[in-house]
Amino acid sequence: MADGASQGPRRYSAFISYSQADERLVRRLHRNLEGYRLPARLRAAAGLPKGRLKPLFRDNDDLSAASDLTVAVREALADSDFLIVACSPNAAASRWVAREIELFRRLHGEDCILTALIAGEPESAFPAALRHRRKGHEPLAADFRSGIGSGRLALLKLIGPLAGVRLDDLIHRDGQRRIRQVVSASAGALAAASVVAILGVIALSARNEAAVQAKRANGLGAFMSSDLRQGLEAAGRHDLLKEVNRAALQASEAKSLAKMTSEQKEQRAAVLQDIAKDAEKAGDLKTARQKADEAYRITSGLLAAKADDPKRIFAHAQSEYWVGFIGLREGDAVAARAGFEAYARLADRLVAVDPANDDWRTERVYAANNLGLLAMRQMGDATLAERYFRSALDALTPILRHKPRDRSLLILEQTNLGWLADSQRLQGSLVGAADTREEQGRILRAMLETDPRNVEVKRYLLFHDLAVARIAAARGQASRALALLEDGRRRALALGAADPDNKDFPRQARMFELFEVRLWLDPSTRTRPPLGEIAKTLGDCAPLGPGADDREISDFCGVLLAKLRRARGDIHGAEAALVPVRDHLAKQHAVLTARWGLDLAAEARPVQLAQGGAK
Repeated sequence: MADGASQGPRRYSAFISYSQADERLVRRLHRNLEGYRLPARLRAAAGLPKGRLKPLFRDNDDLSAASDLTVAVREALADSDFLIVACSPNAAASRWVAREIELFRRLHGEDCILTALIAGEPESAFPAALRHRRKGHEPLAADFRSGIGSGRLALLKLIGPLAGVRLDDLIHRDGQRRIRQVVSASAGALAAASVVAILGVIALSARNEAAVQAKRANGLGAFMSSDLRQGLEAAGRHDLLKEVNRAALQASEAKSLAKMTSEQKEQRAAVLQDIAKDAEKAGDLKTARQKADEAYRITSGLLAAKADDPKRIFAHAQSEYWVGFIGLREGDAVAARAGFEAYARLADRLVAVDPANDDWRTERVYAANNLGLLAMRQMGDATLAERYFRSALDALTPILRHKPRDRSLLILEQTNLGWLADSQRLQGSLVGAADTREEQGRILRAMLETDPRNVEVKRYLLFHDLAVARIAAARGQASRALALLEDGRRRALALGAADPDNKDFPRQARMFELFEVRLWLDPSTRTRPPLGEIAKTLGDCAPLGPGADDREISDFCGVLLAKLRRARGDIHGAEAALVPVRDHLAKQHAVLTARWGLDLAAEARPVQLAQGGAK
């Protein structure tokens, strides 16, 4: 045991170290931590029958009567399970905070120091004593900054270690409880409205109660569409995301659209956009289109009523994006272009309102990326696409300087780099594409090192590794490409087994497998399984499901099946395998497929030429 540490159970869950200049913010943090009640199913595991943490020590409350401050602080630090450092520029400049960190480290070591970022940027907010720690002992950062951090998720990041429960379990159970609260609040509002209709004599009080309940439902609905979603996406809990969508939609449907306030309409549109996002990711483009169109009608009406409101401009920009993106996924070039160009115009309007606003400037980055994607996949102009992607990176760089650890910006940066690499590969610049993918990989690996359980980052890494394997194959590095493909397939299958509701992972595993087959069938590849084994791997190329992603995969499989049959001398069988592929290509207007960026016409061309010319 470290010097000075108390024997047996300690009195405090944590000692909060902070600057007196941050008293107001820390008092709220202290109250929220001590007021949190663990979900019932986690209380036994945490050894907290009543669900509450032990008290937390904060000097303003506990040292006012102390005659010897140094002794009191030492005793409190020794009697605390954890140290929470409330990080801010004030805390970074405080010698007292630095002394408390060093004293706690001597008493209990590195592993029990947590950080709550309450103001400023990490570079200026973290005390020097926290910035120079051994590798593997970085503090857990919970970001509470207004408008930046995800408040509920940040709170859970501290509650988890304090209570001794896993963060993903806590997010899971806390999310279920909040969902039940939303449903209860919505039902309460509906019940109150019924009382209004039946009991006119108490109409006023019933209306007031309904307003209170509706406000409660709106607040919880906002939580579900922001903080909770981020946590569940990071944890890979797509089963719970479905519950969140269902409950949030139920909360927003407590009254008809005509009777909703503007705020309630905005909330409903945000919920519909979330459902469209999840449906698109699942390959259900029909549902995605329906929900995106419904959100579009709401945000369009709100913006028409108040055309200069930045909040409404932003909300309608998201609707334009989803209409455009789903159009891109459906192969509808007209809808994709209209949506993306409208989104870009709205992004310009936001920046015109407030040129220094990083959030609005980020919208311009997204807009440039969208137009680059349109140029690359719909128009087949990789050179123009590269210009858009480089423009987006140039615009993102100063924003990242302000917020270097912002997760959403890092995801945006790595996505942009991935598309830039694709545009380079399509132009034949394989070395440049490989270098760009390496830069993207460094970002993703750093994010995963900070948050090893983040399933969403692992999903992005799978896309990255598949792209790196494609570049290696194009450079004639067959052995390296095959090793990458096999490793990626194995990881995708493992992630899919852990989260059966996430349909992306089986698709990714299948694409790794199909690119392996593509390499095996390449005449330059030295070793390959017997053709019979390759045939078993391909199967009959039936789609995994009804979505557009599955059709892309089955079409790619069909092209490979045609190559395999041609290699066996089965000309008629090869032709039959290409028929459904040609049918789908005739209905699409894109040069590259919408999710995997495949040029199916080019993939099929060698088979057609070997059979005597394209048909």
